[in-house]
Amino acid sequence: MNERRKFLSVTMAMVASAGMRPVWAASSYPDRPIRLMVPYAPGGGSDVLARVVARALTERLGVSVVVENRGGAGGAMGLETVVRSQPDGYSLVLLSTSHASNGAVMRLNYDVVKDTSAVGLIASGPWLLVTGKDTGFTRLEDLLREAKQNPGSLNYASSGTGSSTHLATELFARKAGISVSHVPYRSSGLALTDLLANRVQFMLASAASVTSYVRDGRLQALCVSTESRSRLLPNIPTAQEAGVPGFSATLWHGLAAPAGTPEAVISLLNTHLSQALQAPTLRDQFAREGLEPKPSTSQEFAEMVATEVEVWREAVTTAGIKPG
Repeated sequence: MNERRKFLSVTMAMVASAGMRPVWAASSYPDRPIRLMVPYAPGGGSDVLARVVARALTERLGVSVVVENRGGAGGAMGLETVVRSQPDGYSLVLLSTSHASNGAVMRLNYDVVKDTSAVGLIASGPWLLVTGKDTGFTRLEDLLREAKQNPGSLNYASSGTGSSTHLATELFARKAGISVSHVPYRSSGLALTDLLANRVQFMLASAASVTSYVRDGRLQALCVSTESRSRLLPNIPTAQEAGVPGFSATLWHGLAAPAGTPEAVISLLNTHLSQALQAPTLRDQFAREGLEPKPSTSQEFAEMVATEVEVWREAVTTAGIKPG
């Protein structure tokens, strides 16, 4: 009987100890550096935003949040690295619009909805539909008129077949009822170079990448892609205002961890992220990238990602693009 009592006592202690591990892990978190994966090359808008967030979280968490860049496959390679990592809160990833669209055009080894734990939305903003000064287009109506009178005569640039700018422009063309020709590039920078040289006539681009050219007159911004005007660019109409009803597309960034990350860790990260996004200095830095901070709960961000996946899947089907 004593042996049985001893066995039960030890067994219950082991069960209790096992059950406590996530609690202890969460209570001491974080106690070492955290990796923030940016699944794009250094120097771009996503990288700049991630480093701003990493600095803010470093100050609040008391440990270093270290940015690691791993570009490739429209952000898919870096995200796959993180979803295969331990779900302990020490591997995070910057999610963006392209991660919601990748599954519709690529054969992936992960599911962005099922294999990640959403931490929170960071920021969002519009793409600008821009055209070179030599086209003579000063309003979106001018571009639409030319495209309808001469179907296929206008070329648009994107940062690659299946990229979010490619899919968003195809969605725009369908909603506008126009036929335009796609010219894919290896990067948005190369696409912009040819736009400035009038080798292509228009493209959707982030505000950060084209605002300086709009200001000096080399590019004309015809509309923003979002449903409402940008508070940062209030004089530029929406596509819907300018004659394309039903079109909207948003450039967004958020923070996520591998699926299975303890809820206490996600909650802690969300709290610090949301507080950091209230800082005026951070808001000013985002504004230079054409983005507005958009703090959210982890659940709100998870639901947004799931919705975006469906939106882009529909856009791919509409455009007739086959998964590669």
